Amino acid sequence: MKAISSAETQADIDRRRGRFVPWFIAAFFISFMLPLIAFTVLAFRHAPSEVTAQAYEKGLAYNNALDAEAAQEGLGWKVNGAFRDGVYRVSASDRGVAMEDARVEVWFVHPSVKTNDRHAVLTHSGRGIYEAKIDLPVRAGWSAHVTVEDHGQQLQTRYIFEN
Repeated sequence: MKAISSAETQADIDRRRGRFVPWFIAAFFISFMLPLIAFTVLAFRHAPSEVTAQAYEKGLAYNNALDAEAAQEGLGWKVNGAFRDGVYRVSASDRGVAMEDARVEVWFVHPSVKTNDRHAVLTHSGRGIYEAKIDLPVRAGWSAHVTVEDHGQQLQTRYIFEN
């Protein structure tokens, strides 16, 4: 311990010791404020990504989707889809009878790149067969979403295939 000189008073010693106290207090608050400000800036610059748009409303309407699925199963329609040699074919029948006047659409959904998605309206080629030539831009595991509509009723199904 340093001896007090006769010229140095207790007030001088207290002033020298207290010189650093405001700096310690400022450093304490800054150490909390800087990360808080940094995280706030990050939060506002990077908005949370939305997986499903309007998820709450879609959740409330889920019972409607279940009712539509039950009504679709009650139709008795049989629909099969296949992709071969650049042509997508769908066969559609109603309780074993080929559907001749249906409107058939297919949405080809790429697994990761939305700009690769395609849409086609299939044309009737006879005996309940509907087809369209489709040029899929890349080889991938595609998802074909098929909609068959006939006399105001609709059936939707999905097939997974690789081209």
